[in-house]
Amino acid sequence: MYLKHLTAINYKNISQVELDFSPNVNCFVGANGMGKTNLLDAVYYLSFCKSSLNQSDTFNLKHDGDFFMLQGDYEDNMKGGLNVCCGLKRGQRKHIKCNGKEYKRFSEHLGKIPLVLLSPSDSLLVSGGSEERRRFMDIVISQYDKKYLNCIIRYEKALKQRNSLLKLEEFNSDVLEVLEQMMATDAQVIYLARQSFIMEFIPVFRSLYCNLCNTNVEVADINYISHCMRGDLLAIWRNERSREHIVGHTLYGIHKDDLLLTLGDYPVKREASQGQSKTFFIAMKLAQFLFLKQKGTNRTPILLLDDIFDKLDAGRVGKIVNYVSGDDFGQIFITDTNKDHLDRILANSKHEYKLFYVENGIVVEKHDET
Repeated sequence: MYLKHLTAINYKNISQVELDFSPNVNCFVGANGMGKTNLLDAVYYLSFCKSSLNQSDTFNLKHDGDFFMLQGDYEDNMKGGLNVCCGLKRGQRKHIKCNGKEYKRFSEHLGKIPLVLLSPSDSLLVSGGSEERRRFMDIVISQYDKKYLNCIIRYEKALKQRNSLLKLEEFNSDVLEVLEQMMATDAQVIYLARQSFIMEFIPVFRSLYCNLCNTNVEVADINYISHCMRGDLLAIWRNERSREHIVGHTLYGIHKDDLLLTLGDYPVKREASQGQSKTFFIAMKLAQFLFLKQKGTNRTPILLLDDIFDKLDAGRVGKIVNYVSGDDFGQIFITDTNKDHLDRILANSKHEYKLFYVENGIVVEKHDET
């Protein structure tokens, strides 16, 4: 799967662009704040029906615009063409269509265009809270498991309702019981899917980490932690109702799941050097790509690399360059402020590429270097 053509109107600082892409490498060069990341975010939006940066779609509108529109034309070697169109008018609900048919639920679209984004904010996988690592699992699994995605949506909705009841001075125990039964059913599906994912993911991740470090001395590992390991969640919620009523929210459940990231016998978050931490989260994201590629039916995900090279030393940059220039990867979008970094990538790549310059939301393709 690759993106052939992108149209973006009034998306963040981009007034209007019409771009044709290479099925291999596409590079965007420009100073900070010029719109490079916004272009990658537009590509991300077409896969996930939302921005990777903003929770509210209102923030994706150009300041002086009344609407934004994104349209992507894709090529799938197995299924032919795919057209995705996303539009939003200020103050209204967004609309998303695939091949002219509008979705009733945006979740129906997730997984049709597999995609992996690697950016400096992914360092939060190591340094951030557990919600970052749950989000990592959700983004991966939801792209190939529709049942999991539906269970996550239902569980989160029921969790909000349960928390609202727990905040009341007096609550209806019967209503709480119904919500807990629904949550327990979905939580079991989610738990088993996450458990299975981590077991399959770890070998891919370990191999990548060792290759990026060029060593087998550091044993990198990921361990899944869940309240479901303690037993039946329904019984836990019943036993802890009084305590949870006092604090006003649900203390136990799969919404508290976490991943313990370790090097040797020590947590990465506490003991690892900056270089080790960077290599760890980069290996997690590149392993996410390879994992999704294995899970898909001849569908290679699109890879977005957003301004990651300024954050890494030359050795690690070289390792990533070798990886993304290989045959395991398909279409790649790269942003950087330094054209020298991109020249290194293009010099090592045997594939076709396109180079674009971005300034104040205006994108110009560079056709030759002469």
